[in-house]
Amino acid sequence: MSHPSPLAYVLDEAAGKQRMLLSEPGRYLLSAGMAGALIAAVLVVSLKLGQVFFAAGAPGYYIATAGFFGVALVSIIVCKVELFTSNVMYFTVGRLGGRCRSCNLLRSWALVYLGNLLGVLLFVAVLSGAGGMGELPPQHLLFNVVAHKVHAPALEIFWKGVLCNWVICLAVWVPMRLSSEAARLIVIMLLVFVFFFSGFEHSIANMAFFALARMQGMAGLGWGDILHNLAPATLGNIVGGAIGVGLVVFRLERHTLQGV
Repeated sequence: MSHPSPLAYVLDEAAGKQRMLLSEPGRYLLSAGMAGALIAAVLVVSLKLGQVFFAAGAPGYYIATAGFFGVALVSIIVCKVELFTSNVMYFTVGRLGGRCRSCNLLRSWALVYLGNLLGVLLFVAVLSGAGGMGELPPQHLLFNVVAHKVHAPALEIFWKGVLCNWVICLAVWVPMRLSSEAARLIVIMLLVFVFFFSGFEHSIANMAFFALARMQGMAGLGWGDILHNLAPATLGNIVGGAIGVGLVVFRLERHTLQGV
């Protein structure tokens, strides 16, 4: 029995996501909340791991942080919960393939974005009740990364957002072409390493960065600073996922669909 092509699989998944969105929006929101919480939980460990090397002055400190963060995407893919950045790619392909309506594409992006945010905030609130990340020095890695994110020019953040979701959606797409589970895991981890180590802008991971920084009382971090980053990063993520991967793979692979 032949397996469906990766494009056919993505179309089926997009149609399934649309059905859940319309019939069980509460479940859909909960799924997105779980993805946001996973992102925040893994980021906390990534920062703790990176801080060990950062505090010691080791030049490769960010290798440890970036290397571990792939656990988040692996968990999200295995659990099949809704992450905004990959959802952009799925619904773009679904719309191009005639399996999803434009209004539902926009509805899905909005609901998943909100759910991811709520999941991040809920996790950080619980973490705060558990003592947070402890007393952090002013030069902690978390504050260092956040300062770079909020002081970058908006156009630079946008293009880093484009590059980020191009890589992230490839981390979802490429493993579909591999038969070995071990190979899939390695490819996901390595591609996530590419985006994180390069300093690209992932809107949902940035939500977690900012929520953690606010929880830890980072001086000078205002809501305007956060919006300055999240607005262009989100738009960039949409362009990178929808056009850079969604549109491209549909055009490249549409011949694999029956009847096309």
